Amino acid sequence: MKKKIIAVISGAVILKIAAGSIYGKPESSHKEGEPDVVGTFSVNRDENLTVVANRKNIEDREAFARELLQMYKDDSFHSTKFSTDRGYATSLGMNIYLWKEDIEDK
Repeated sequence: MKKKIIAVISGAVILKIAAGSIYGKPESSHKEGEPDVVGTFSVNRDENLTVVANRKNIEDREAFARELLQMYKDDSFHSTKFSTDRGYATSLGMNIYLWKEDIEDK
């Protein structure tokens, strides 16, 4: 009987921990204003990125583009690390959205 109670309590604790890790964290641990890559695909050595700006608007688009290029060169995006095993990209294309939710809305 004691083993059954211990098993039930252990199972409940494990389920609570699992549910907390899934539902307790926000969807993104990114800071507002910190751009990040949410999708990438390559064709030959042409790289295409889907980037979320995580901000309400982009005031200086040229400066923002330079920031993204520097982040790509430094491989400093939070969620994606790029490999140079096949060499560097010959071209880079980016689709940029203000928020992740905007991707579905196009």
